[in-house]
Amino acid sequence: MPSCEERVYSDDYFSALLDFWPLEEDIGNLTERFCYMKISDILGALVIDKSLLTPLSLTDYTYRFLPKLYAPMQSVSFPLLKSGILQVQQPPLGLTGQNVLIGIADSGIDFTLPAFRREDGSSRIVAIWDQTIPYENSLGMQGEEGNAEPIGRMRRWNDDSVKRRGTLDVPFGTVYTQEDINEALRSENPFMKVPSRDETGHGSAMAGTAGGKVGDEIYGGAINAEYVIVKCKQANRDIRQFYYIAEGAEAYNETDIMLAYRFIDSYCEIFRRPLVYCLGMGSSMGPHDGTSLFSEFINGIALRRSRAVIVCGGNEGNQAGHFAGEGDRDVELRVGEGVGGFTLEIWGSIPEFFSVVLVSPGGENTTVLSSLVSGSRRIAFLFEQTVIYAEAELAEQSSGRTLMVLRFEKPTSGIWRIKMRNAGTFHMWLPVKSFLGGEVFFLQPDPDITLTEPAYAAEVITVSTYADATGAFWGESGRGFTVGGQIKPDFAAPGVEIPVPGRAPLALPGPGGAETMNSLGSFTVTGSSMAAAITAGAVAQFLEWAIVRENDLFIKGVEIKSYLQRGASKDAGTEYPDRRWGMGKLNLQQSFEALRV
Repeated sequence: MPSCEERVYSDDYFSALLDFWPLEEDIGNLTERFCYMKISDILGALVIDKSLLTPLSLTDYTYRFLPKLYAPMQSVSFPLLKSGILQVQQPPLGLTGQNVLIGIADSGIDFTLPAFRREDGSSRIVAIWDQTIPYENSLGMQGEEGNAEPIGRMRRWNDDSVKRRGTLDVPFGTVYTQEDINEALRSENPFMKVPSRDETGHGSAMAGTAGGKVGDEIYGGAINAEYVIVKCKQANRDIRQFYYIAEGAEAYNETDIMLAYRFIDSYCEIFRRPLVYCLGMGSSMGPHDGTSLFSEFINGIALRRSRAVIVCGGNEGNQAGHFAGEGDRDVELRVGEGVGGFTLEIWGSIPEFFSVVLVSPGGENTTVLSSLVSGSRRIAFLFEQTVIYAEAELAEQSSGRTLMVLRFEKPTSGIWRIKMRNAGTFHMWLPVKSFLGGEVFFLQPDPDITLTEPAYAAEVITVSTYADATGAFWGESGRGFTVGGQIKPDFAAPGVEIPVPGRAPLALPGPGGAETMNSLGSFTVTGSSMAAAITAGAVAQFLEWAIVRENDLFIKGVEIKSYLQRGASKDAGTEYPDRRWGMGKLNLQQSFEALRV
């Protein structure tokens, strides 16, 4: 019988989200049917043999529990000064993130970079959980301690009584401790000792932007903070195919990201070592109102003491992937040549329902698709190769709103018309651009409400992006508010051409990837993930002042958000709160000055 870890990596098994607990006797047992990985007090991931399941569909699994996929938010000056971060590093405050942890779940980290090491050469990385390296592979053999009891390993992960740092086992993958990393750094070939690599450079860029320092070069606010890093594994084949994710696109399963945050959270020490979570990924899948499972999960983290959660606002503002309308409307959608497939989500308003007729570029009409009829429909066109799968939920379980998801397989290129009838207010969203295998966009898009999930979570710090060199809002940045009109983003931070320490990987613009430690330098990265990372460094500085220096031992992330909003810089002529700027531009120095009042 395969272990739970083997099932996680296998395409013969599928992971579904649950917001309820299985029977107690089932949680601790490894069975032929499933294994269970706890995420929070009410959330968990169930790994099940696909042969025991019906094929993937929203009807059978419901939209809420089918995991969504997330993409890194990058578009592969001096922002720290504009954001008031360098000023706070200087006396009299002298805040550098000392004794604060920054947690990043992304593509990993290049632990060999000088930016993540102290002056004595030791690492500032407390731990790396590499989800891509099975535990037995890291040992090079079977039967070592820890690998011999896969059932016990799963029980330890699910056990809430296990609270102390270093005792929380992981359900799959390999953890490298600070001791492991330092030993590797002392060796001639560090990656032989710790084989965890950051192939894309995105996670390393975020870590460097939050707190990187090389000699006298400062790249982030929290230059003395330490890191807890998770390298997330790519989503499995079946769910990528279900969502028609473009070949070669980075796509991460939200289940793995939430498991990563559970691991990161185990390192937080209340009143002693606070923790900043930084998410540089996003998805256009979801209700865009803060009610998704992921939003609920990170809201719970943000409401706990000694923690703050920073979420990027995404890069979808100018991608023409959102349409908003009301009543009877014909919506035109352009599909380019060579697109293998894509999904389209249509969200209605409460208590309205709607009907849809699709017209292909060749003029073929579908039958009327009603949101009142739950279930799955397969629609094949007579003169075209396109197949459309339509699934509806009259009351989607997270938001209560009406939802219809259309999956286009081999769509004919040209202009598609979506005839909305009997609808109240409705919204449509396409996947994030990096998931699309070609040109797909609305001809009359709405750039608002284009923040990516889970940026709509009410209690987290959501950041949009601007160019510090010009002070202008970055056109690609996601914009608010939420569907319900709640204020998001909270404020904007620099994210355009941000200097990053290290070696530029092939996935990013700039010089080719370097193979030796001598080929180091810096390059620039643009994207909302950089704005989130800059903010994470600033929040680490604030947590040092509040908790490490005992100025506010009981502080939570929601309170830090309020302080940063109060200190945000505001431009004349802009009415705040604003869909682009939130409450203004991040200015940490002004936030501390506001504390005097």
